[in-house]
Amino acid sequence: MIDPDILESVAGRVHDRWLATKAAQGCTSRLSETGEELMVPYADLPEPAKDLDRGTVRTVLAALEEMTAGGCG
Repeated sequence: MIDPDILESVAGRVHDRWLATKAAQGCTSRLSETGEELMVPYADLPEPAKDLDRGTVRTVLAALEEMTAGGCG
């Protein structure tokens, strides 16, 4: 299980990278399914949007754990 503070920090970095990529593509606004702006700093995101970033981090970590759990082969 990942430390909650580390999870939050990495999720924020994931969002920052997404935000930078969208900005580089010329995107200035992106709304959630409920109409909330997502092109804002991570701290300003609504909780459902933060949960998506947290889920991304958990998914990547789980994949890495599965890939490295195989041992020496």
